[in-house]
Amino acid sequence: MKARSLTATFLLAATLGGCSDSEPVPPEEGTNAPIGELPERRATVSGVVYDPEAFFLTVLNFPGEETPPPALFEDTPYLLFSAIPGATVRLAGSGAPVSSGTSSFAGIWQVEGVPLDATTPYLAEAIPPAGPVEFFTEGAPFPLPPATHYPTTYLRPIQVNVNECTSQTAPMVGSAGALDAVAQYLTGEGTPTTVEQLLDPARTGGVVLFWVHPPSFFYDYFVIPLDSVVGETSAGTLLSVNWAPPGVGPPGQSPMGFFASSDPTGFFGYYALVLPPGLTTPVTVTFRDTYVPAPEEPPGPYPRPLVISPVTVQPRAGVSVQRVYAYPDPSLPAPPVDPLEDPPPPPLDERWLCQP
Repeated sequence: MKARSLTATFLLAATLGGCSDSEPVPPEEGTNAPIGELPERRATVSGVVYDPEAFFLTVLNFPGEETPPPALFEDTPYLLFSAIPGATVRLAGSGAPVSSGTSSFAGIWQVEGVPLDATTPYLAEAIPPAGPVEFFTEGAPFPLPPATHYPTTYLRPIQVNVNECTSQTAPMVGSAGALDAVAQYLTGEGTPTTVEQLLDPARTGGVVLFWVHPPSFFYDYFVIPLDSVVGETSAGTLLSVNWAPPGVGPPGQSPMGFFASSDPTGFFGYYALVLPPGLTTPVTVTFRDTYVPAPEEPPGPYPRPLVISPVTVQPRAGVSVQRVYAYPDPSLPAPPVDPLEDPPPPPLDERWLCQP
């Protein structure tokens, strides 16, 4: 019985191994080996799509004294009332554009299969849903008026050089904010203009909305307004955009309460640049912090005036958004180093930020 079992085992092994008189052909090696190309490396890019004007008004009108800092974290109430569901985000770079699925209730979007590119960055374009944007409104501190939202390009480049580019932002603006205020300003200056005409390539070379902020403590998620900023442009018309409660400000207020002015000093660092039609050369926009603290004023988290690097934008049709960050003056003396303190830790690997 035992011999029969051993014989059956040997026969099964021979069957599985193949009963052949010829030896298996070894794979070719060296110059005779077949050459196959590896598949192109691809990445996933994800983030949040939101209305920056709705975000700002939520921060400005949020009740209470103990309020969270104005930051774009998912758990902040500001983002809850400004996130845009049902939108898509399109990434355009050196190759064919790739798009996300529709954004979630919290404005979360994700683009899969993005080719890695260490040289040419991508730009994110937020595309509105087919119908009107439906913000979360329960308990909102500022009721948002009805508006038409437009495809909006965010001018912060995304360098997709790692497999996961998380925490990216894609702002989207509508017709009830700065765009309406700028259209009313141009109309008051003798050029009748609607928001649709403002974004018409036959009428303008596009509109760029700038937000100037002090330093961000984490990535570019902190979006604190910066006052006493003066702006200047090498081409086009640069207008400061300010805000007052609807019906309280000067003539030309938009439904959200924004109004445009030729005064180069902005109340909170918000600007609109209207470019002339047909312009193709880059435009340089400079901002300057004019705030000088009094001698008896307590020092803030960063010494002012801050330094703001010039911004260069390439004219493009439609509306674009650019966030500009100011930084402490590098020429100021560094704070003294305590010799008893431990040395700082080595810098973190921040490739996940996907910055050029």
